[in-house]
Amino acid sequence: MKNFIFGVFVFLLYQGQMMAQDINGKVLDETGLPLPGVTISNATASSSTITDFDGNFSINAKAGESLTFTFLGYQTQTVTASAGMSVSMSSAATDIDEVVVVGYGSQKRSDLTSAISTIKSDQITKQPAYNALQSLQGKAAGVNIIANDAPGATPTIIIRGLGTAESGRSPMYVVDGIITGSIANLNPNDIESFDIMKDAASSAIYGSNAANGVVFITTKKGKQGNTQIKVNSFYGTKSILNQVKMANSSQYVTFFNEKQAALGLSERLSMNQQYNTDWFDALAGVSFSQGNDVSFSGGNENSTYYFSFNNYTEDGLIDDHDVSRNTLRSSNTLKAIDGKLKITQNFSASFAKSTPKPYSSFTDAYKQAPVVPVLYPDGRYGQSFWNKTTGQVGYEIGPGESGGRLNAIGNPVANAFYANEKNKMMELQGLIQADYEITDWLTATSRFGATKSYSKTRVFSDIRARWLTADPTRTGASFDASQAAAPNSTEFADNSLSYRDVESFRYNWDTYLTFDKSFGKHNFDATLGVTQERRNDIYESYMQGYNVPAQENYWNINLGSSNPLKVAQQFYADPIQVLSYFGRIQYNFDERYYISGTVRRDGNSAFKNNAEYWGTFPSVSAGWVITNESFLKDIKNIDFIKLRAGYGEVGNANVPVNISVINVDAGSGNNNYVFGPNQDLILGSSAGSPATELSWEVTKEVNVGLDFELLERRLSGTVDYYNRLNTNTVIDVKPILNGPYSSNYFDHGGEVRNKGIEASLNWRDNITDDFTYSIGVNYGRNTNTLENVKPAYDGTIGGSLGDGQITKRLQEGQPIYSWWMLESNGVWQTQAEIDANPHIGNPAPGHLRYVDQNGDGLIDDRDKKYFGSYIPKFSYGVNINLAYKNFDLSVDGFGVGGNKVYNGLKGTRIDGGENIAADTFNGRWTGPGTSNTNPGANRDALASSYFLEDGDYFRINNITLGYTFVDMLKISKLRIYGTAQNPFMFTKYSGFTPELNNSGTPRETAGIELSAYPNIKTFIFGVNIEF
Repeated sequence: MKNFIFGVFVFLLYQGQMMAQDINGKVLDETGLPLPGVTISNATASSSTITDFDGNFSINAKAGESLTFTFLGYQTQTVTASAGMSVSMSSAATDIDEVVVVGYGSQKRSDLTSAISTIKSDQITKQPAYNALQSLQGKAAGVNIIANDAPGATPTIIIRGLGTAESGRSPMYVVDGIITGSIANLNPNDIESFDIMKDAASSAIYGSNAANGVVFITTKKGKQGNTQIKVNSFYGTKSILNQVKMANSSQYVTFFNEKQAALGLSERLSMNQQYNTDWFDALAGVSFSQGNDVSFSGGNENSTYYFSFNNYTEDGLIDDHDVSRNTLRSSNTLKAIDGKLKITQNFSASFAKSTPKPYSSFTDAYKQAPVVPVLYPDGRYGQSFWNKTTGQVGYEIGPGESGGRLNAIGNPVANAFYANEKNKMMELQGLIQADYEITDWLTATSRFGATKSYSKTRVFSDIRARWLTADPTRTGASFDASQAAAPNSTEFADNSLSYRDVESFRYNWDTYLTFDKSFGKHNFDATLGVTQERRNDIYESYMQGYNVPAQENYWNINLGSSNPLKVAQQFYADPIQVLSYFGRIQYNFDERYYISGTVRRDGNSAFKNNAEYWGTFPSVSAGWVITNESFLKDIKNIDFIKLRAGYGEVGNANVPVNISVINVDAGSGNNNYVFGPNQDLILGSSAGSPATELSWEVTKEVNVGLDFELLERRLSGTVDYYNRLNTNTVIDVKPILNGPYSSNYFDHGGEVRNKGIEASLNWRDNITDDFTYSIGVNYGRNTNTLENVKPAYDGTIGGSLGDGQITKRLQEGQPIYSWWMLESNGVWQTQAEIDANPHIGNPAPGHLRYVDQNGDGLIDDRDKKYFGSYIPKFSYGVNINLAYKNFDLSVDGFGVGGNKVYNGLKGTRIDGGENIAADTFNGRWTGPGTSNTNPGANRDALASSYFLEDGDYFRINNITLGYTFVDMLKISKLRIYGTAQNPFMFTKYSGFTPELNNSGTPRETAGIELSAYPNIKTFIFGVNIEF
């Protein structure tokens, strides 16, 4: 309310000032729309003003005097003053003069000597999303965004490849100078721009935090002028993008019976089944999302203000999977002491709620048999029970009949229904900054930014109902009997209720001096400062009780039973303190020759027990604007060419914790022994794992780039080559069998190299005064390799499928945790063929055949082969924008390639009774000669290249068509639009989504489709209103 009153005050003040002026006029853009915030100055009368929201202005000037019109992003114009004048401003056709954030300062893009990509707000807001990172996909070369379409999910961002095996992988986020671990609390409509620092030369000023790149977010601020009110609202519907067609009831019965026959079992399913369940249709439906926000902004030459409120709600594909968030943001500036002192205040509050549902339900829906009902006629949830005597699916077994289960998969609808979890999150973030202009070339800045978050998670599990649902032959009486027999057993408690509360706090305090002065053609820019940071300040408590009242309004752990025992846990993390000194200096001569250098010295309390817990991170870069040389200056159609090169070192302090473990046993365990004449039992011990001394990982990078603008600045682009090396990668070490340790431990044991190229190309032009267009493409290619591994340090396995099979291995010369598995080579046709060739286990005709890589006549781990990485080798984006009169159209696409993903839905089988995709059924082996590609109904479940598929895809991210009404009633602008998000994906992958990052941990299930959320398509109708 204070901000609103202040805005009204500023509005009235400006109106009063403007009535006293002499020359009135209006400023329009090239499409005829009013331009607010344009600065008009009159050097003769030493007066100035700015346009209001409708583009109107009034200035103290006489007819005939020269007025200068300036506005960021538009060409500066000088026009002769006249009564009732109208001025049309043209957009600057170049981005060279735009301001780019470089860390503790900003520079013109033309002055950059490093690789920084910028994405503006108009590219973000045209794709409404919960998290703004989702809108960045395909917008910057070398920046790979792996989407997760679940409500409230955070996409994964990988900048120039994966640089670590075990340490933190996320980039550093800086919001208006506040260092934070996430931007999920930000309303995308509050963001002015993203500046992504991709190379070490640009990010080295952030030292040991910057090995994975730095993402700097600038939020919107108030601008001089009358109060501006903007309202945005949208409503969208969501559904599964690439639905996998599953085998129907008849196909499943055929497949199951073929499996039974191949195993020599006599029981068969009847072809005439009562149910034909589409489990995906039963589990997932159409969901909805909507967003509404309003913002107020304005100000004068001494103060500005910005206030916004946003509400976002989204449903998941599964019933009751909901996310909602309310965000408040305030940003104010105040100038004092004749404009020399500038105070900036930012504050945001985010309140989020969610009711998550298990992604594993989608895996269960894929695998559960279509002959199983969602519900039995008596209302119980269906399970995979069948009558082996009659061949009918059901749990009724008559006298003399036998029964069993088709598979071990649960009811996906029931599993989702019983998942009862609620999360609440509150995050407060604030910044106060003071800039004092000591002289016109020296400014002192001090700012304090902090983030405080609170989260509460409540989980209720109806243990009794789950137990009864798992087997419809069970009764409540049998559960009661088991409960009475084992009152302390949590297995037979009626229910459980748990609460987890987490509080976290972090801050950074930066103080620095900025020097900016020119001496003729010699231009200097320098920054020198100190910063202190505190993070990982986390408090957590957990409590759990059993047998609480069934009604939700009485869920209270105090009302639970004393048996089983209640659980209470508390945890407080050791906060990490970082003290840093940093500096940057840049010199250019005549805006032709540039050289820049930075240095940062970090001390980190996480390594205080190490001999060296201080580290230095330097960088140096240079640039040459060739077009400012006399031999190129006046050549037509060559407007700007700049060569640049840089070297830098950055760190990753988010390394895992090492703990020294000593193994002990009770009784006759392996660590104990008998000794002496009486054979007394002696308690012994053994070395589990050592606490090796870890420090931050250090990445060194070389970058060479070219920026250019040609053909009257209609064609622009950049090209970069980089080579970055993590020189001391932390590895999860598996001890050798004859070594002193028995458990895995972490140690610096290798190097990770990422090298590649990036290119972006943009064309923009006007066909007529009413028709403008732009086309942009970008491409990035990266090669990831593990190098110089210490002897015996590689060989760690990962990618567990949960059934005893693994799919990944850490190996020198390969990408980090490369795919490692047997290579399939057709299908066994006959038993004679099996007997005559190397094989594994006891295969049968119709099983997959594997390659004997080493020719020793056996198939085992020594025949496993490396198949590359789940991380794409290349990514590319396409962006097309058209504007005709009041119509606007944009189309964005994004694609990746060169990677493999593992179809765990198809590949993990427990007992052969799981359902299969319709394509699997149609292409299966049914006898000798029928197929040498796809196995039969009786198949093994070994991890192999058969289930490894190309992860290439191209997706249309966004198609938006809008129309803008101008000066309608009291509305300055009214834009209505329709958007199709992810309407099409072109891929050969046979699962739901090739975007498979899961937790993002390389040695876990990243790249494996198990418990993954499907890609979704969204159709949106929205409106933007400006007053």
